[in-house]
Amino acid sequence: MLNRLSLALDDAQRLATAAVEIAKELGHPISVAVVDATTYVQAVYRMDGAPLMSAQGAIDKARSSAEGGHPTTFFEKPLNAGRFSMVKLPHTPIEGGVPVLAEGRCVGAVGVAGAPPQIDSQIAERAIAALFEGK
Repeated sequence: MLNRLSLALDDAQRLATAAVEIAKELGHPISVAVVDATTYVQAVYRMDGAPLMSAQGAIDKARSSAEGGHPTTFFEKPLNAGRFSMVKLPHTPIEGGVPVLAEGRCVGAVGVAGAPPQIDSQIAERAIAALFEGK
């Protein structure tokens, strides 16, 4: 039998809240989604003024990152290099999904959408860092 670490609801809420605060600081209205190790959504926030479709984009990025255990850039880089078969994978190859790792395992992921992709990733990474600083 396997024992699987996963984010708790409290962790998901703290990650989403941290992402919103960081986005406010940077001046970008975003959507943020947090999934647990099963890739199911635990929290979704869409800031006032965030693009309407950004909420679904954040969910897709978070799920892709948690499923693969890698940032979504893992799927985006080969696509940008011309490996177009990557679009056939059930992943969202757009920067902004970042896995949450604990004890060397993926326990969930944060997806951010609505800002430029590199800023989406920065927000997710900073939110994850804030979670582990607070523990």
